[in-house]
Amino acid sequence: MIDTTIAKRKSIRSFDKSELNEEIITSLFEAARRAPSAYNEQPWRFILAKRNNSEEFKSVLETLAEKNREWAINASLLVIVLAKKNLSRNGKFNKHYMYDTASAVANLTFQASSLNLYVHQMGGFSSEIIIERYSVPDEYEPVVVLAIGRKLVSDSEPDEAYPELKRMPLTEIVFENKFGESHSILSNVKELIN
Repeated sequence: MIDTTIAKRKSIRSFDKSELNEEIITSLFEAARRAPSAYNEQPWRFILAKRNNSEEFKSVLETLAEKNREWAINASLLVIVLAKKNLSRNGKFNKHYMYDTASAVANLTFQASSLNLYVHQMGGFSSEIIIERYSVPDEYEPVVVLAIGRKLVSDSEPDEAYPELKRMPLTEIVFENKFGESHSILSNVKELIN
């Protein structure tokens, strides 16, 4: 049985436009800060725009693909996630920078879920606009933009309008002996994973 914080996580598109208090916002980034990273490099950086700062919120919104703007405009927060490509310790390429940054985003996402908030991670954005607009140094790369907030309770669009993507069965992602060979531990739980 998996934890309900993980089980209830969804990428919604119907946010309720509510404001989030500083304590909640701080807890999200504190959760991200506690993620593990190679050599404790902590390569993640965040540019935060709260909806009550309309100029900054609009600025981040403009970096998004048009289809994402249509619904992200209702989020409480928009967050640009950046990742540092090189190691601070010696300037060499950090082959784990994306993995580590993803761990920080996962921590933030599950902290949000524990507070009945939703995080929609978007790959539809312009890296070029972000780099130019926010004077992002060369050693950092835009990774993802997050829309964060509460679900619209009186949503006029049914959830079926955006059906959740079907997850692949465990037998297709957990292997033993060689790639593609389902792990034997899964043979006893096949009825639970279809």
